[in-house]
Amino acid sequence: MLFLYASYMPIADTGSTIVAPCTPPGAGAIAILRLSGPRAFAIAASFLKPVRSLKNPRPRMAYMLSVTDGKKLVDKAVALFYKGPKSYTGEDTVEIFCHGSPYIIRSILNLSIKAGASPAGPGEFTMRAFLKGKLDLAQAEAVNDLIASQTRSAHRAALSQVEGSLSKQVAGLKGKLVNLLARLEARLDDSYGDMPPFGVRQFLAKANSVTAEIRKLSNGFENGRRVKEGIKVAIAGAPNSGKSSLLNAILGYPRAIVSPAAGTTRDTVEAGLEIDGFEVNFTDTAGLKVRTPDSIERQGINRTMAAMGTADIILLVKDASIAQSPMDRLALETALKNTGGKTARLIRILNKSDLLTGKVKKIKKGGLVVSCKTGLGLSGVKRAIISGEKKYFTARTTALVTSARHFEALSLAAGELEKLRGLKRRPAFPLELAAEHIRGAASRLSSILGETAPDEILADIFKNFCVGK
Repeated sequence: MLFLYASYMPIADTGSTIVAPCTPPGAGAIAILRLSGPRAFAIAASFLKPVRSLKNPRPRMAYMLSVTDGKKLVDKAVALFYKGPKSYTGEDTVEIFCHGSPYIIRSILNLSIKAGASPAGPGEFTMRAFLKGKLDLAQAEAVNDLIASQTRSAHRAALSQVEGSLSKQVAGLKGKLVNLLARLEARLDDSYGDMPPFGVRQFLAKANSVTAEIRKLSNGFENGRRVKEGIKVAIAGAPNSGKSSLLNAILGYPRAIVSPAAGTTRDTVEAGLEIDGFEVNFTDTAGLKVRTPDSIERQGINRTMAAMGTADIILLVKDASIAQSPMDRLALETALKNTGGKTARLIRILNKSDLLTGKVKKIKKGGLVVSCKTGLGLSGVKRAIISGEKKYFTARTTALVTSARHFEALSLAAGELEKLRGLKRRPAFPLELAAEHIRGAASRLSSILGETAPDEILADIFKNFCVGK
């Protein structure tokens, strides 16, 4: 079977032997190349010497061998041999550890291709592992997330999914639907009417229970997205309230230009930081004004509004040393519009507390008291940003959904099951229609595991992998 990759040429079927480097491009101490397929051992033996060591190599035993191009020595390398199905791909596999010279890597690739191997496409090794049943599609996707993880929370979420936490939960939910479907189909096959009356109420109660479990799982997607992509934080407020100073103070280095003059920041300034294992992506914004004749400044304010509209958290900064101004009120109203009824949280920051004399206790109820100059309150701001994620991680009892594809499939599955409630109002409960909705929901869950995923879905998933994985 051929699987087409978007923006990539069609790749060979699993009857071919493929080769690719597993390490990033460039020079390094060690590089790793992988061969996988029915001729992996024979192709490796064509350029690894001495050949007598490779007549019947012991699986998972390291061999120190010479890489040769004809009679010419290319490198000394270590090779590991894995006999399928006991390998990552489920096929015969050879991993070659050589010096990380780009020339040596190219030479081994060329020698492999000359001996009959084909260049591997993005994610083709993992795709073969999926096709061989070594892992399901949710686990395969998590392999890519694990490679891309840059924080402790992202690593934990990806590793948990690679280990099968989401797959087990989805498979369990699908199993419950299969049981419900079996009851319906048994009733539909009862042409003689030998079975007792069908318990509609009991059936719907069980279906509703499964629906609730699916919704509970899908409801964690926003938390999962923030773990995977980072928490988006917009720093907003009136001009000269200290927004850029707050960004620099949190980061610990001068990312944004700071000036006593109001309106210094006219464009958004972005920066990332890991806070206690969570990735946080900050956007410093232009100060909000009631009106301005400056067209460039208006563009900056429009970008501020856009950043607030897509933020997970808005840090609303106010200069605590002065009374509330019309621009402060505008900033508050804008922030409330972007957080009211949405998932974004509003955290009020009372900045420049170092300019206050004996008033700090009186203003604490208005927000987090901060001084970018002395560092007062900065740790509290960081804690407030990640408090929601830490609380969710501590309390959650379900697997973490981090993929938009999985979220969509779960939502559609729940939607199919919720249609069952409307059937209850009919004079005679339509068993065939109920079975159709159950099948639809089960099919959506199966797509997460890759049991019903079409070729184009597989192609879209694996094209995002690096070559060599």
